[in-house]
Amino acid sequence: MEYLTTFLIRYPESSLIPKVLHQRGTLYQLYQSRYLEAIMDFRELIRRFPDHPLAFEAHISIAELLENRIRDFAQAAEEYQRLITDYEDKPGKDLFQFRTGVCFFELLDFERAKMEFFYLISRYPDSPLVDDAFFRIASILQTQGALEDARKAYEQYLERFPEGELAVDAKFNLAATLEEMGHLEEALDMYNRIFPVYDNKEAISWRIEKVRDRIENRGR
Repeated sequence: MEYLTTFLIRYPESSLIPKVLHQRGTLYQLYQSRYLEAIMDFRELIRRFPDHPLAFEAHISIAELLENRIRDFAQAAEEYQRLITDYEDKPGKDLFQFRTGVCFFELLDFERAKMEFFYLISRYPDSPLVDDAFFRIASILQTQGALEDARKAYEQYLERFPEGELAVDAKFNLAATLEEMGHLEEALDMYNRIFPVYDNKEAISWRIEKVRDRIENRGR
């Protein structure tokens, strides 16, 4: 680390400066948990050498540090959007769009999060993240209490991705939505159907027992 810092001071016009800045920032990030200093090095690289191949990697690192380490989700969302607009020829735009939605979800800005996930679906329909975006939209609707819309969203997810990675979770959440809507027989049927493949047996058993009790006590 000391060698890199000395090099930056002694040879400020060297063609190796972008590489050294990126290397020092990476060391700050990975081995010393000095995240703000890492971001400073990455920003300096981008400011001085915006067309250098490492500038794109540095910008990704800034966005990821802001989201995952510093947890400044508003600033992270802004950086993810810059990655989309400032590097037109670079890959990963669907991921950056997805992470933007996640950041707004963490900020509890559910309407903006939904909008960003809808953008992902419309702009990058072939992205492997589309199924996750559909699931997250449904989850947000469920959280907001828009139960009928959440039901339709989960059903749409399951229609499009019946074998998707989140299909079992979508079925569980759909059953919970139906339960909350008062469609108890439908909810119980779905809970029973996914019971063999749902990992959290304690949670689903409690749900099944709860719905059965509600059905038995209905009308008393």
